[in-house]
Amino acid sequence: MNDVLFARAERAIEASRALRAQHRALADQLDDATREVRRVVMESAMLRSEIKALRDIREE
Repeated sequence: MNDVLFARAERAIEASRALRAQHRALADQLDDATREVRRVVMESAMLRSEIKALRDIREE
């Protein structure tokens, strides 16, 4: 009986480890995606600012 419980506990521990590793991998992917979105938004804002400056120069 103890061997069966021990085996179940080991399987549960391994499953937990696998889920934690999967969670870390997904969290890393989310962090990477978030950084990429922030970079793209910043580049877009910079480009809009440059376009506005060029338009202002042309209007003068």
